[in-house]
Amino acid sequence: MPRNAPDSPPNVPSPRYQTDAPGLARVASNVRLTPEGVAEIRHLVLDLSGLDYAYREGQSLGIIIPGVEDRGHASTVRFYSIASSRGGEAGQEGLVAICVKRVMVEDPEAGTLRGSPSSEFLCNARPGDEIAVTGPFGRSFVLPDDPRSNLILAATGTGVSPFRGFLRHLFVERGDWQGQVRLFEGARSLGECLYRGEFDAYRRDHPNFRVSYALSREEDAPGGARMYVHHRMEEQLEEVWALLDRQETFLYICGIKGMEDHIEGVLRQRADRDGISWSDFRRVLQDSGRLLIETY
Repeated sequence: MPRNAPDSPPNVPSPRYQTDAPGLARVASNVRLTPEGVAEIRHLVLDLSGLDYAYREGQSLGIIIPGVEDRGHASTVRFYSIASSRGGEAGQEGLVAICVKRVMVEDPEAGTLRGSPSSEFLCNARPGDEIAVTGPFGRSFVLPDDPRSNLILAATGTGVSPFRGFLRHLFVERGDWQGQVRLFEGARSLGECLYRGEFDAYRRDHPNFRVSYALSREEDAPGGARMYVHHRMEEQLEEVWALLDRQETFLYICGIKGMEDHIEGVLRQRADRDGISWSDFRRVLQDSGRLLIETY
């Protein structure tokens, strides 16, 4: 396995707006991505015109949720991965998208379910509404500059948001990406498989890109278990492992906390077959900036 680190990650924008001095954005659009009958997930586009808000794919945007107490303050910040590329949502500078799921939580006093304050605030936002933003945040979960880099992207649910920005930058804004790109997207059902139309279009137009979907409520893995991202990766393990063996390959994992353990379990078994310590190899990947994990 390689022992030399690749070039250092490129510089990324630092936060320009903080909780005590946020920027003011306006809602440009708010559309539901999923059909009725499954979890409500929305594509929210914010107009940042007038703000100094340059960002890189993979960074996060902070949103101040009004009326929610947090450690004595009258507001709290929630962080959302930016789902747009650096050129702006749909190529429009100043517009940025995030992906928001309406989350239901139990009200202990009433014994009923209610929407979480942050998801209710954002899912119910209307065009023209003002929203206070902070950021951008994050310095490591970003794309390498070298177009020869190989990317393995593993996502569940709204964790696919940053990868939507990645792919638009690679295949629309740049168009010179030579490295292999593999996306593994997990969802409960086809209806919750976010941005599938965009990803399928890239697959048709770019031979170096492949996408695999894992639908846990509609597909079975070998042995009858529900189909998850790590099962799809296991199906293509020889190629994944061969890519990881190259210094120019980066593995990104984003989504529900715990998914990284299952993925690493698959990679550990493959390492054992070659008599390699996964713990040692993992340390090499991490130290060289080639293993990037954002789970929550």
